[in-house]
Amino acid sequence: MSNITHLSALATHYDQEAKRYDVFNEKRSKQINQLIENVLQENNVKTVLDLACGTGSQVFWLTEKGFDVVGIDINDKMLSIARQKANQKGIALRFENGDMRSNQGGQFDAVLTIFNAIGHLTKADFEVALQNIHTNLKSGGLYLFDIFNLEYLQHKDNITKLTIDWQKKSGEVMTREIQYSTISSDGVLASYDIYHEQQGNHAPEIRTAVQTLQVYSAEQLRVLLKRNGFEVVQQTDINGSALKRQESERLLTIARKIVR
Repeated sequence: MSNITHLSALATHYDQEAKRYDVFNEKRSKQINQLIENVLQENNVKTVLDLACGTGSQVFWLTEKGFDVVGIDINDKMLSIARQKANQKGIALRFENGDMRSNQGGQFDAVLTIFNAIGHLTKADFEVALQNIHTNLKSGGLYLFDIFNLEYLQHKDNITKLTIDWQKKSGEVMTREIQYSTISSDGVLASYDIYHEQQGNHAPEIRTAVQTLQVYSAEQLRVLLKRNGFEVVQQTDINGSALKRQESERLLTIARKIVR
């Protein structure tokens, strides 16, 4: 398949998806949130910086489990929803606008960028982000992130398994998302979406969108991390089980900051 150009996402990338993001993703976040909690507890982590917090799934989960968490995201609309949720819950949380490539949030025991967040960056920008994450970590601090597994997506017809058709009703609003994807030889995942939203008996709003993600193999990530001051502690399937090169759809990487 011919290669597709991938550019780092703009700050406005999730403006349209923000209002429906939790409808489709909050329930799916529970498994990885539990896995992250377990890893952080096993490593005696107290302070956490979420550099791609979105609407706050990991921030709220970990805060409720006793961690001191700061949430940062590049998209204002996602942050607005996160702040609204914090107000509704009566929880005082620090949510800030920032870019994982440059934001200096302080010194933390662990940094997170979850749900394919790094895929929104080009390979070059991911290395910039790694250097910035290194700066935000204490000596020996952990960096946890997930991404689609390139070897899985390029194996046989696995890319077709990413095809989705989700529908959910919230009050009088029926939301549906249909998506299919392609994968290029250099690891650019292109996803084509149709969004259908209808309130009551009103005419539906239909919108289409295309987005790209840069995905990696486990080995490619190990090389990038080593080059930017990290050692890989563990790489697993997104559910915490052993990583299988051509069977695990997404992979979770746990890396530790090395002080040079």
